[in-house]
Amino acid sequence: MAIRLVFSSFLFLCANVLAIDVMRYASVQYSILYYEFVDSEGKFYPSYGNPLELEWKSTTATSGWTSGFFPGVFWNILQYNATQESLKRAIAVTTPTAPFANATGTHDVGFVIMSGFGNAYRLLKLPEYLDVVVTGAHSLATRYSPIVRCTRSWNSAQGFLVIIDNMMNLELLFEASNQTKDQTLYNIAWQHANRTMHEHFRDDNSTYHVVEYDEKDGSVIRKYTAQGYADWSTWARGQSWSVHGFTIAYRYTKYQPFLDKAIGAANYVLTHLPSSTDLIPYWDYDAPRNSTLPYQPRDTSAAAIFASALVELSGYVTPDLRDRFLTAAKGIVDQLSSPKYMIYGDKQYKLPALLVNGTIGPYPKNPYDVSLSYGDYYLTQAVIRLAKL
Repeated sequence: MAIRLVFSSFLFLCANVLAIDVMRYASVQYSILYYEFVDSEGKFYPSYGNPLELEWKSTTATSGWTSGFFPGVFWNILQYNATQESLKRAIAVTTPTAPFANATGTHDVGFVIMSGFGNAYRLLKLPEYLDVVVTGAHSLATRYSPIVRCTRSWNSAQGFLVIIDNMMNLELLFEASNQTKDQTLYNIAWQHANRTMHEHFRDDNSTYHVVEYDEKDGSVIRKYTAQGYADWSTWARGQSWSVHGFTIAYRYTKYQPFLDKAIGAANYVLTHLPSSTDLIPYWDYDAPRNSTLPYQPRDTSAAAIFASALVELSGYVTPDLRDRFLTAAKGIVDQLSSPKYMIYGDKQYKLPALLVNGTIGPYPKNPYDVSLSYGDYYLTQAVIRLAKL
């Protein structure tokens, strides 16, 4: 029954040429990765990889913040082509991540559980999947401070650290609250979004990566970056997280200031892309590109996250903004799907992946011009969302 329901809901995707091209390619590439997963006896979860190499750098199902994106791609593939095989694969790679729902030592429980079990429940409505989502939400809630009015991101002996990425984990709290009518979970998510809205944004709607709070009184100690170019600069992926995160927050709350902030953050990105014809951002919007530093890498993951967010955001705004956001989202996905940024575009590339030119950050100390599991996930999510319009 589940397969018939999913198939009937998403049959229309076959009419979309872009969806067919990208999702067929994803099916091929991730079939290779699925058999690596099987050969590893369920311990292979790709995180990032050098496109010139055959093997991804991987984690286990419960040892890294990226482990949910691998299952997430398979749920996106299932939406494109709902077969018994695609369902089997999605379930197989998702199931081992269930223990992550009990993790209280990290905020990444939201990323991991919602990309896998969140999508699984959305599509199949099986109560056992909802149980994992609710368990994960209660684990994340243990990291909330009523004094700071945020959930803790990174563990630190000094200061209460909150990163802009953490906006994405609120979906776990909101969804669990929505399904169980648990007002406490809703309040935690709302308070975190509200505090972030006031502290993480500059006047031009660019974002700080990290805000450090005093846990004793909730005051701000400092604002800085851990993955961008400088404390004053705007890390591209962090800005994309802010657009996506506040769009999600508005989806659940319908609180107008959250929508306004998502729009403001999106407009910042649209006015700071390299050019009107080059829509893939550099890894940091303020990183210098000059004779001293002639090369700055792109971050295709930032572009994919942003494009996917724009599609959903377009459904909440006025017609003029809707047209602007959808045009931008389609343009970004078109560029990401081109030989310039897809792994098939270079005969030297060997990695079973979709996107190249991802940057973990900060450059050049961390891997750059690599494939990232979250880049692949949000690209396929963006394609599926566009195909549904």
